[in-house]
Amino acid sequence: MSGLSKLLSEANGGRLSGRAIARLARERGHTLNHDTAARYLRGDHGTPDEATLVAFADVLGVSMSRLRAAAGLPSDATAPYTPPAEASRLSRRQRRAVDEIIRAMVEPPGAAAKDTTVTELDERRRTDSRRRTPTRRAARHGEPEPPVD
Repeated sequence: MSGLSKLLSEANGGRLSGRAIARLARERGHTLNHDTAARYLRGDHGTPDEATLVAFADVLGVSMSRLRAAAGLPSDATAPYTPPAEASRLSRRQRRAVDEIIRAMVEPPGAAAKDTTVTELDERRRTDSRRRTPTRRAARHGEPEPPVD
């Protein structure tokens, strides 16, 4: 069981099920799925996103710094990032790029390697598909069968 799951279980004290936690979270304006809540309680989870931690903090009354520390994330108590006023000059495309840079900076170590692998596989598939000979179609009624290689 992960440190985060132990902390959540202790804070919950067996009082609430995953469904009950998710229901309370939704009532308080969070988006926490009951299956996600149950997986975190039993220790069957990956790295939590910020919205999940905020929901657990609100429902179970645990500070964000304790939750982040238990999850192995930086535990500094910080406010959400607010871009400088000049950011209003950015186009939609530029804003998406800045958002992606922020996500890349906070993703857990090793996550980028998975993305790279997927990208490399996609590139190989595209390259392989360009090298292939046209797909042979089956002979239609009255046509000779295509030769077999």
